[in-house]
Amino acid sequence: MARFHRKRQLVKSRLQLKLILSLMGVACLATLFQIILVNRALSELGAQLPREGDLLLGAIPGIIRSSVMLTMAFLVPFMMGVGLVLTHRIAGPIYRFEQYLADVAAGKHKGACKIRQGDELQDLCDAINDAVSALESRNSDGEVEAEFDAEAEQSKAA
Repeated sequence: MARFHRKRQLVKSRLQLKLILSLMGVACLATLFQIILVNRALSELGAQLPREGDLLLGAIPGIIRSSVMLTMAFLVPFMMGVGLVLTHRIAGPIYRFEQYLADVAAGKHKGACKIRQGDELQDLCDAINDAVSALESRNSDGEVEAEFDAEAEQSKAA
């Protein structure tokens, strides 16, 4: 199978950004939940300590703040990278299908639709190729033109 290399990082930018932002949102919510649990545990620990409890309770906001900043500094770029890689496997084939079908509609496609080996939607690519192949064979037999003529007659009669 031919190897395809993408020149643009965001081939379906709206779809990819939606998915990436969704992943980042889930990661941020998970981080927030974890911070709430850590804050609760530290607060309970501080309340149980006889002398140093007040020191610990006073230090908690700074600890939480620095933890959040470090987590976000790592998490945001990491999730963007993971999201970009994951969405390439879906958005890339969708973009390729749109291009291929536009070529088919314009009557200038060349061969079968191909996507990269690791991409998702391989079955859809095969189904598109089967459909285009069936249409080409029906068109060469004149069946498609006869069907269009019959549909046109029915439209006029209605």
